[in-house]
Amino acid sequence: MSTHSGTGPAADVRILIVEDHPVLRGVVRLACEHTPGLALAGEVGTGEEAVEACRSVMPDVVVLDLSLPGRLQGLDVARTIRAEGTAGRILVLTGRTDEQALFDAIRAGADGYLEKTAGVRFIADALHRVGRGERVFTPEQERIAVAELGRMARQARQSSDVRAVLTDRELQILELVSQGLTVKQVASRIGLSPRTVETHIAKLYRKLGVRNRVQAVSKAAALGLVELS
Repeated sequence: MSTHSGTGPAADVRILIVEDHPVLRGVVRLACEHTPGLALAGEVGTGEEAVEACRSVMPDVVVLDLSLPGRLQGLDVARTIRAEGTAGRILVLTGRTDEQALFDAIRAGADGYLEKTAGVRFIADALHRVGRGERVFTPEQERIAVAELGRMARQARQSSDVRAVLTDRELQILELVSQGLTVKQVASRIGLSPRTVETHIAKLYRKLGVRNRVQAVSKAAALGLVELS
């Protein structure tokens, strides 16, 4: 890790850059070095180094890439430093533009989300805003986050409703079916006759509102009732 003491006043916003690409790291460094009120606290290229750097320098803002080499990815870093309280704010600077990445970053504690195509001035402005406590998200990003929260809430309610009408035996059979076991294999595993297992499966289909095994497993996975390996 390279660390910098900064030459600005004590009130400067101290920035830790977490980015493995030297060119992009240089862009953020340029934004810090040529913008009054910002000071570079350090630069690292991996998630493991980021966690250690936050513990040692306690930056005001972490500029965080989501895709990092090594075991810890950007979201892992965000969750860790949020849990430990070793950094003030988090500004994600990433090449990922998919909605899931945005929502996962917000859930992990990000205070802003920028694409790597943003210019030096835009990055500097975002660093200032995040440093003084603002959230830096576009209206479209906010809309995506709210929509995803609504979808998750609806899914949770539906999952709860379905789980409430399934018996423990039906849930057990659903889990085994999702693992790819045949009716005979399920029957052997839980000590029931194949005909009894078929009866339970028919009830499962009806309660899930599906017609076959593939639909049942797909819906159960979507509702979080089973985990597919």
